[in-house]
Amino acid sequence: MNMFLGDKSPEWVTALMNAVTNIINPILILVATAGIIYAIVVGVKFAKAEDKSQRDEAKQKLITVIIGIVVTAVLILLFIWLRSALQDGTISIDNWFGTGRIHF
Repeated sequence: MNMFLGDKSPEWVTALMNAVTNIINPILILVATAGIIYAIVVGVKFAKAEDKSQRDEAKQKLITVIIGIVVTAVLILLFIWLRSALQDGTISIDNWFGTGRIHF
């Protein structure tokens, strides 16, 4: 039980999180899709590179894109975790650290 919100979040928190989700989800899908398409394009450029400087440039861009995709995936997971925590009124870290539940 959350000491501030009780058993569940107030309706306004749920409504706010639903609105944020409706805005964020399409944006995250577009960002992830653009990142994957760009990674494919850079990968093709890397494969077609004829000299070392072009390969190095494409390799650096590919590394940057992969890092960007990983960061985006982590942010999506964090958003999902925080959303459920706000709606439930608790942040469960049982499975991550084995230390129990944190209550706000």
